[in-house]
Amino acid sequence: MEALSHNNIHDFLAAAGDFLDADPVNNSVHLTSVDAAVQGRRTPSALISLHDNGTVVGAVTQMEGRPLHVAAMPPAAAPLVVAALGDREINEVTGTQERVDAFRTLWREGGKELYALRLYRLEDLVVPDVLGESRPATPADDDLITDWWTAFAAELDGLPRAEAEKRAADSRWMPAGHVVWQVDGVPVSWAASTAPIAGVSRVGPVYTPPEHRRHGYAAAATAAVSQWAYGEGVDHVVLTADLANSTANSVYQGIGFRAVSDWSEYSW
Repeated sequence: MEALSHNNIHDFLAAAGDFLDADPVNNSVHLTSVDAAVQGRRTPSALISLHDNGTVVGAVTQMEGRPLHVAAMPPAAAPLVVAALGDREINEVTGTQERVDAFRTLWREGGKELYALRLYRLEDLVVPDVLGESRPATPADDDLITDWWTAFAAELDGLPRAEAEKRAADSRWMPAGHVVWQVDGVPVSWAASTAPIAGVSRVGPVYTPPEHRRHGYAAAATAAVSQWAYGEGVDHVVLTADLANSTANSVYQGIGFRAVSDWSEYSW
């Protein structure tokens, strides 16, 4: 096996694009990141294709300011990836659990797991019977969505508001569908989903303000944005959920999402 580093996104895609497209569910994050780089919205800091006797068997990507992504790296290739990265500054890695573990144990000692995650794929959508209705977000909702995205980041990562605002702004580069759930004209929940790439759309974030929780609004908004994605022609709708949040996992399972694989995000 060998690891080849690529200096630009087009060379990387020529080598590994078909490989990533062959499993768009598990490679959804790779594909959205690579698409953002092609569109000029992200700057790659690491692009590695992995080959075995002339056949592409894996890929590793990192976009500037984002974790190293190893979901498509065979665990046995971890030593080659570490060597290919050289003296790059890598402070976070994400991907499926076994691949993250294979990389982090070789990269350096210490650190901690930030999140234990589960990747889900929607099988048969169950639309919940919840008070209210969905509507597409409009430019008039920009301030509301920015505020809710900031609140989501602050709650998820335990961040002060100023830092959460930066995290939210950094996340909004993705072209996406946004659906607002409202009751009597009042927005009570919101769900976003990435624009379709390789037949897959990835849901997230999903956020309901604390004063509107425990009414099923998050489930309704998630179902609505999933229907939006299907309307855009996707074959698969996926999402990741923090395993520490049993409520969210239960909500997603209740509307038809089924587990695909367990993931980890690790930080030094």
